[in-house]
Amino acid sequence: MTEGSPYSNATFDYMSNLTPQLSQFLASFCDSVDFFLVNLEIYVVDTVEHLILGLICYILLCVTLYMCIAQLGLLGFTEDMRHAKRILFITAHPDDEVMFFGPTIFHYTQKPNCIVFLMCMSSGKNYGMDKVRTNELYESCKILGIKEENVFVHNNSNLPDAMDVRWPLEVIAKHVLYTVEAFNITNIVTFDRYGVSGHQNHSSIYYAVAHLILDEELPKTCRVFVLESVNIIRKYGLILDIPISYIMSRFRYMKGFSQRRTLYLAMQEHKSQLVWFRMLYVFFSRYMIINTLQQVNSVDIELDLIEMDD
Repeated sequence: MTEGSPYSNATFDYMSNLTPQLSQFLASFCDSVDFFLVNLEIYVVDTVEHLILGLICYILLCVTLYMCIAQLGLLGFTEDMRHAKRILFITAHPDDEVMFFGPTIFHYTQKPNCIVFLMCMSSGKNYGMDKVRTNELYESCKILGIKEENVFVHNNSNLPDAMDVRWPLEVIAKHVLYTVEAFNITNIVTFDRYGVSGHQNHSSIYYAVAHLILDEELPKTCRVFVLESVNIIRKYGLILDIPISYIMSRFRYMKGFSQRRTLYLAMQEHKSQLVWFRMLYVFFSRYMIINTLQQVNSVDIELDLIEMDD
């Protein structure tokens, strides 16, 4: 029998010695993985439990605040605009007055020394329903408490109802300035630059009013406020947005169950617009119970105009 090569014997001896070490290493590695996974599972379970508990506590806080503020009147939430005697709400389309500005409009129509005006910059003509939607707007405003003679609906071919169309600012500015001067408006309320939903028609109104402010064409006694846009989580958080709105906003309006029903009835007048996704919006959007406003200043406007040019 031929003796094996010394190299083969050495390799065999080395592998024989290595096998126990490798087995020990693998066993140790598996134990470490098992330990890590067990602790990870414990950590995840504890974290989820704490998150659920925190969410439940936050929901209970929001419900309690809502009951105390809107139903029982034990806490103050609403902060009014100063010198709000003659307020002009500027919207882009019929149904904006309910879907976005409802709580604020309803608040001021209930004040005896305040006159509310509404100017809607389009009538929905691009859908061939301008007369229908205009009549729906008048009926909605009647429920909200705005007199028919104080509602102005524009039907201008330069202001089409289209999501991606930016309206000419000079056309909007002309209508706004005329109405402000003709009716001695003390406060303007309209969209901010994001327009709540990112709608270009909404944003165009803001930029038109912004130019009027920078050019000092509005009367000095006329103050401008914009409806704050929020992220999508807050937008559909309903009463869960109460603490955040209270902390982050100065001018706030919130309505209780009975007032929210009034807003719902006003929205029902827009029968041509009652598709399923709008109904979901009506039930879940915070704008149906909460409005937060920001007073416009020239510094913010200049920054917004720079971003628009970019």
